[in-house]
Amino acid sequence: MNAKKNIAAVIDVGSHETSLRIARLVRGSAPVLIDEVSRTIPVGVDTFTTGKISQVNLTQIVDVLNDFKDKLKEYRVTTFRAFASSAFREATNGSYAIEQIFIRTGIRVEILSNSMDNKYIQIAVSEGLPGFAALADQGCVILVIGSGSIQLTLYHGGQYINSQHFRLGVLRVRELLGSLERVSPDFNALLAEYISGALNYYRAINSRQSDFQNLIVIGGSLRYMKYVAKWDLADGETISTGDFLALLERLKTRERRILARVAQIPTEHESLLIPGGVVMEEVLAFTGVEKFYMPNLDLIDGVLFEMSHEYYRTKFIRDPYKNMEEAAHHLARRYRTDKFHVRHVQKLAERLFDLTEKFHNLGVTERRYLSLAAILHNIGKYVSMYDDGIRAFNIINSAELIGLDDAEKEMVALIACFHNGHVNYDEPMLSRFTEAERIVILKLTAILAVANSLDAGHKQKLEILSAKTANDKFLLTVSANRDATIENWNFSHHTALFADLFGYKPVLRVRRTL
Repeated sequence: MNAKKNIAAVIDVGSHETSLRIARLVRGSAPVLIDEVSRTIPVGVDTFTTGKISQVNLTQIVDVLNDFKDKLKEYRVTTFRAFASSAFREATNGSYAIEQIFIRTGIRVEILSNSMDNKYIQIAVSEGLPGFAALADQGCVILVIGSGSIQLTLYHGGQYINSQHFRLGVLRVRELLGSLERVSPDFNALLAEYISGALNYYRAINSRQSDFQNLIVIGGSLRYMKYVAKWDLADGETISTGDFLALLERLKTRERRILARVAQIPTEHESLLIPGGVVMEEVLAFTGVEKFYMPNLDLIDGVLFEMSHEYYRTKFIRDPYKNMEEAAHHLARRYRTDKFHVRHVQKLAERLFDLTEKFHNLGVTERRYLSLAAILHNIGKYVSMYDDGIRAFNIINSAELIGLDDAEKEMVALIACFHNGHVNYDEPMLSRFTEAERIVILKLTAILAVANSLDAGHKQKLEILSAKTANDKFLLTVSANRDATIENWNFSHHTALFADLFGYKPVLRVRRTL
């Protein structure tokens, strides 16, 4: 990074636009925009209709990125990040396309998982929207309208509750239903019916209207909707639902006065206004809010905020890991896990991790994997008490855990799967990971197995007091408020992996308390 000017840049190879944003990072404040360039390349049309990115669009992306390189040189930017999301994520040739981009531009573009997309959006909102903490306390839904998908994220009581991803992006829906526009007498009604049907599941699992006190809407083409409506809003200001619905009706009926404003926006964005508006209309209907926020924030803002905090080593207003942990607890509740056991095992596992840091050689990131696996280790029992580990693996791997890429999520799923410690290096389920990654998974599994054995009866009897190594033994001293016979027995049956990996045989020493 340019040490004198603290300049950073982010490139977003989106489904509809490829954008570059250059900003100056400022300690304790939002990054200050210096320059921004975007080009419309509807690569999502390829993916959403044929499943493959065309060479024509790929060549356009290469040309644009080479132009962006000149812009980076102009501002002497030495550190930047480049991302792609749904269009590349879903394309059958997505990985090939990324490699071709690297060969022809020297820019390594990372394909973000949906949960990583969501992580950066949540950072952008929590850091960039004034008063967000109060909105999250009251109950808040964040609607992100993208070209390929939409995301609905719920906060309540200040906690991150859940997030659901729907393939209802404005470009995807337009391409999917475009052939019906010519034959349908009321295409807008058809569009609403299709979107409403897809959102029914979200209504079912989040049916409490009390949760929907506030709505925040984010999306690329929405800036054109604000332009058409002449809404010049600061990020903390709201739009009334009535005003929005009136605007949408004027767009649907192509009112003459509104067409003059519509004609001034790029043609490729004009066709996305009504699909985006219909998505908003449906969400407004089931949330019942009378007003909503439409801040000028997006994924790039979230990445820039993260880069700023990393550069200055400052804390986030809302720690992104907090969302990750709260999402895991919510998932555990949905599958009826014993919350007291889960929280106790999580605490024991984290304590063990800290006490063994001198010889496990793992860091903060791995500690988080362990914590998440501890929260979710019993989740499979909801499906079956037999082989619950593999059930837990499947549930976790299918869930959305904000802030984890697909490989990280699978690591957490494997640690939870083998929480009893009965696994070895040659386990076929570990085969896709590198040798170093396998060792990390096995180390964390060994620690979780010991922690879980200390609450075998789900009675939270034991607390860890101290630990030390002596010769070839790992002496773990715990306090017990009741008889710990079952925990002692369980401990002796679930520590072999720990001994094999670390070279210390765990020995439990119990101090009885009154």
